[in-house]
Amino acid sequence: MNLFIFNNLNSDKTVKNLLKFKNDADAAAYYKAVRRLIGFSERRLSRGGIVREYIVRAMLEQDGLPELESVRAFLRQDTKLIFDELLSVDWDGLCADKGLPPFSKIDVPPIRTGLGGYTRSIESMMNSSSREALMGAMLAHAEIFGTGKNSAYAALKWENGALRGILNADPITFDDLVGLEHQKKVLIANTESFIAGLPANDVLLTGSSGTGKSSCVKACLNMFKDRGLRLVELKKPDIGELERILSGIKNNMLKYIVFIDDLSFEPDDPGYKTLKVALDGQAESRGGNVLIYATSNRRRLIKETWSDREGGDEIHRSEAISERKSLAERFGINLSFLTPTQKEYLSIVEDMLRRRGIAMTEDIRSSALTWQIQYNGFSGRTAAQFVVSYMSGQK
Repeated sequence: MNLFIFNNLNSDKTVKNLLKFKNDADAAAYYKAVRRLIGFSERRLSRGGIVREYIVRAMLEQDGLPELESVRAFLRQDTKLIFDELLSVDWDGLCADKGLPPFSKIDVPPIRTGLGGYTRSIESMMNSSSREALMGAMLAHAEIFGTGKNSAYAALKWENGALRGILNADPITFDDLVGLEHQKKVLIANTESFIAGLPANDVLLTGSSGTGKSSCVKACLNMFKDRGLRLVELKKPDIGELERILSGIKNNMLKYIVFIDDLSFEPDDPGYKTLKVALDGQAESRGGNVLIYATSNRRRLIKETWSDREGGDEIHRSEAISERKSLAERFGINLSFLTPTQKEYLSIVEDMLRRRGIAMTEDIRSSALTWQIQYNGFSGRTAAQFVVSYMSGQK
């Protein structure tokens, strides 16, 4: 095949072996293709034909593709070739004719990437009944999900110098979070504006451990992921890589939240200045499709030392305190998460149990209060841990 846009298929070893098997009845090529498809099956998304899924995803998960709408004439030629030579082929029928096990016998369960709509879109292309239907489905897919190797994932993480998709991302929703009505309202409204292309702020969520900060950010992803929102998890030690990450996702048609969990700095931490520059730069340096959401147990983010409090002179002390306040103030929105009261803690437990079909009783209430004394005090996380323990029969 001679392709214009999806030129990676020209050199793809799996595709080459499939074509050789189809055109020349080459058994050796069949076995090579099977071995490569078995390797691919560990990241398959669908129970449909594995050959068709491999081909469609090899096309659309190629990095560096142009905007497909802008190259329609070339796209038409490519989809014609790919449909005729690969997607319209009865691969299992070919195997049966040669007395070979069908490709459909590769039956590894699909993975979960957090984007059910992405899988359904891929399946629509796999099952296209014509070249025209294939081309239309591809254009619609690219508009909604973008292209590239990470486009299949709702959540990504920065690992070993590259963005990698996260499997089995936390499915938590805002309905799972009891209370926090003000925090949820503000976060949803800000993210809604962001998705709609309107002005939106970076957000700092502060408060004690287990009060729902991270859960709110993940719930935000799950609320908006089917509208083009993606989450990039960045660990605090990797903040120095922030510029590279922003460069990689800048001007992408999708919207990204860079999520930094449990953020804090020592006074001489170089990551402080990197984050400060990113927050100051706004759309000019990082594109209008990126926001930064961070959580912290510290309201001012930078550890305050006794020397800062007792500086040698009033000017030094004032500057040190001002520096510590300035980073937090660069987030447009600061949301505080307070430790739940006993009543709120028990309400969280009751709601979690109700979702599992269990009514709250005085015995359960007493056990929940004993649990928080023995473990981590009043918090949403403690409530969840108690419910897990209760459901497992430990009480």
